Amino acid sequence: MKSIILGLKRHPLRFFASIFLAYSALWTVTESIAFFYPDLQLKGLYVHLVFIIASIVIGIIRVYQPRRVSIKVNTSDTTLNIYYGDIFKQVGYIVISVNEFFDSELGDPVSEHSLHGMVIKQYFGGHPESFDSAIQKDLKDQCFEQIERDRGNLKKYPIGTTAKIIANEHKFLLFALSHTNIETFKASSDLSTMLTALHGLFSRSRDCTGGEKLNIPLIGSGISGVGLPATQLLQLIVLAIIDETKKKQICKEINLVIHESRFDEVDLETIKRQWV
Repeated sequence: MKSIILGLKRHPLRFFASIFLAYSALWTVTESIAFFYPDLQLKGLYVHLVFIIASIVIGIIRVYQPRRVSIKVNTSDTTLNIYYGDIFKQVGYIVISVNEFFDSELGDPVSEHSLHGMVIKQYFGGHPESFDSAIQKDLKDQCFEQIERDRGNLKKYPIGTTAKIIANEHKFLLFALSHTNIETFKASSDLSTMLTALHGLFSRSRDCTGGEKLNIPLIGSGISGVGLPATQLLQLIVLAIIDETKKKQICKEINLVIHESRFDEVDLETIKRQWV
């Protein structure tokens, strides 16, 4: 019902035009049949009601908003699926954006309502030590800058640095997307920073996914968002994926998983029409 109602709001002219065209087509076909076969009873109230109901159904189908679309990346065998769902219920590697310090303390450094905070809370029991240990083990050969702070981790990694961690059979790729104010703990990002971060994420993904699916949320829409509307943000991510795939394949199947709360904001029909 949400898909139908949203479609009616977005495309009212298409809805009524579809009804008119469908009714006209049905009327033309019926009149033609009645002309050649006059013995058939194709008149009356019930026939008229069938015309109206069928026309309305066709109109609804024409404006129905899809909940899932797939895009085949040209010159590759990669398929990009975009749909609504829970990022933590996906199979394969789950991408999570973090700040450049890979902070682990819930509260001011990491909001427990962010995807970053949910990973620490749900898959590491809210314990910073175990999260830090997993990060340090994977990034042991990665360069960093030592920064003195009152709270939070002290190792500052370049934007795009990506850590692969496994927790309770869940596989995560955590990548540095945002800069952090060391006094206020406010994380922030912008368009150029996000593109740099995505490049680092996809470079690491090529090496460690091993053919498994890559599941990506609507990056940049959270607390440290880049300030773009959801649809434009999604278009940017799709463009980055296609561009990186054409350079060198990331993996065969990539899922862009959008939270249900964004349903009214994102027009998947428009996204698919632009890329197919």
